[in-house]
Amino acid sequence: MESSDLAAADEHQDLAKSLGVSILLNAFIFLVELVGGILTNSLALISDSFHNLSDFFALILSYLASKVVRWKSNSEKSYGYVRVEIFVAFINAMALMLIGMYVIYEGIRRFAHPEPIAGGWMLLIGVIGLVVNTAATLLLKTHASHDLNMKSAYLHLLTDALESLAVVVVAGFIAWKDWRLLDPLMSLAIGLFIIKSAWSIVAETVHLLTEGTPRGINLEKVAAFIQSFPGVENVHHLHIWGLSSRVRALSAHIVVRDQLISKTNLISTQLGEALEHRFGINHPTLQFESSVCKDQGVIVDINHTER
Repeated sequence: MESSDLAAADEHQDLAKSLGVSILLNAFIFLVELVGGILTNSLALISDSFHNLSDFFALILSYLASKVVRWKSNSEKSYGYVRVEIFVAFINAMALMLIGMYVIYEGIRRFAHPEPIAGGWMLLIGVIGLVVNTAATLLLKTHASHDLNMKSAYLHLLTDALESLAVVVVAGFIAWKDWRLLDPLMSLAIGLFIIKSAWSIVAETVHLLTEGTPRGINLEKVAAFIQSFPGVENVHHLHIWGLSSRVRALSAHIVVRDQLISKTNLISTQLGEALEHRFGINHPTLQFESSVCKDQGVIVDINHTER
């Protein structure tokens, strides 16, 4: 096994371990906050507990997705199962959106009819929630930049940690001044924050599922780069899309002078390496031609202007 394969296997094992611990931590804090919220009559704690429950299931989905994406490709799934990551991230984010709306609804209802709250116990449970959620967040922080699935899971946990911090502050004021209206207000803030955090993931997953150009890649700049590559005379039918956050695909028709196939193979290899190094495009498919074909699609001429 090559060193890169060993590194990938170690990274996957570390990720699976971090996810497993995070799942257990979320299950624990859900039970603590739910029971605590019921006993203290705190809507903020109950709302946060259900958010943690959603994260519990979200992390399980993320764990399963981290396993599935490693399944080998076959005749029916020629790209393998890398796109499962996108579907899981979408489901996680949509679950967050629904939970956020429910929390807002409950906050408005409780705001109209505030009830007494055991602030001291609420503060203690809030501190426990903050410690546990912070630990779970730190476990996934190093993996958040690697793929969209982990980014979604990390945002779930980061949201929980921030919510727990806010709950601790609110609990302190309720225990000190009996400002019980802060409880439903905290619920409203939690709901809005959940929706805001989830929306960016929803937008990004929809963009990828509709074969949009990956964020951070400019189609015209890629076309100009290919056009300027040694041996390339023209590029057209250029398409760039993301199979997942780690796999960026490209297809293009490349016009070169009439020559041996072995020479175009050299251009293909060098251009593929250059595209991955400069743009992170790691799955290029290039069709070489000796003249521009009809139905040109996206074409960049010698002056790098699109027509």
